[in-house]
Amino acid sequence: MKMAINGVAVILVAFMAPSPILAGNGVVSPSAVHLPESARISERIYNLPGLSNVGRIAPGIYRGAQPGAEGYGTLKKMGIRTVIDFRTTDNERRQVEEAGMRAIAVPIEMSRDGLREKVDRVVALMADPANQPVFIHCRHGQDRTGIVAAAYRMKVEGWSLKDAETEMQSFGFNDVWVNFKKFIRNYAQDTTKR
Repeated sequence: MKMAINGVAVILVAFMAPSPILAGNGVVSPSAVHLPESARISERIYNLPGLSNVGRIAPGIYRGAQPGAEGYGTLKKMGIRTVIDFRTTDNERRQVEEAGMRAIAVPIEMSRDGLREKVDRVVALMADPANQPVFIHCRHGQDRTGIVAAAYRMKVEGWSLKDAETEMQSFGFNDVWVNFKKFIRNYAQDTTKR
């Protein structure tokens, strides 16, 4: 799908499993690719004014870094309804609401104290159609956002810990956050027990 945001063409890529099609030269068309059911798709989105490290977790659920000045307008033009901020220091409520969206702050500290409850709360907010389309973020869109996205993947979409961690790393998760690594591994164990 192609759309324009602030005059910049943005291309969103979706993967589907269509039937095989042979090109005139006998070469299989790229649209003939069939992914196994176990395949996991992680989408990155580029060239969004005021936004960085952006990805689509699922239809209606997006992730990224702290929006810049233009970012709130871009989110609104994308159709985002709710912005969930994990930062502990700044408050963006005014900017989000001025852009016509709902702001939710769920500060996530770098310790594990109360983390399970906060992550479960955010996963529920993300999965609730009344909040969608939703955009989640922390400062860089990699560490706190990474563990929340991984939790969503495991709890809602049934991803394995390995797949969720692979995606977390691909968005720049910093391995210095040992507590977050331990948390997400414990979260995976708790999720499979339920």
